[in-house]
This record gives sequence, C-alpha cells and structure tokens, in this order.
Amino acid sequence: VCYSWWILSSLSILGRTSWIDCDKLVDFISKCQDQDDGGISDRPGNMADIFHTFFGFCGLLLLRYFDHKEGEGFEAFDNIDPTYALPVKVVQRLGLKAQVLADVKI
Repeated sequence: VCYSWWILSSLSILGRTSWIDCDKLVDFISKCQDQDDGGISDRPGNMADIFHTFFGFCGLLLLRYFDHKEGEGFEAFDNIDPTYALPVKVVQRLGLKAQVLADVKI
C-alpha cells in the first residue's frame, strides 16, 4: 500500500495519473483494510499498522475516493497534497509551494 502512495503521488505531481487504473488501485487498498480491527496493511491478509494506514488513506484521498460518498460522514475530508502528504488546506496555510503539473491524458 505504501508503494501505491509513492507511485500515485509521483504520477499526480507529473500529471500522469491516467497511466494507472485508479479503480483497481482503490480495490487493492480496500482489500488491505482489516475489517475486524481497522487500519490498512501493506498487502491483503497482513497485519494493519499506522504507516500503511496513513499512506493507504492518503492514496484514497488522492484518488478522490471519498468524493462519491456523500451523506456517509466523509464530507469533512480535505483533499491531500501529493508532494507533502498533508491536507491541501494545511499546505496552503503554511505557505508551502511545490510544482505540480496538470494531468495529461495520452
């Protein structure tokens, strides 16, 4: 799951998220979720930990997974900055700058 974030955030910065199947990535991250105890693991069936939970959640935010979950309590989630792995509002408030290219469909 953490590599999902590293690759997804890099492609997002480069404007190339169209190079991956976002639905399959959401599916993979979802399969890594521990349905009993919560959290996200590095791969399906392994023990969840805070590191992979953070980056799995960030990946879902960057994929805009929660945008389609209106009325389910996810409205408060902010978009994530692909460079800093922080909410966009926090990055803006801190005045952090990073170059991110517009997504290009090839």
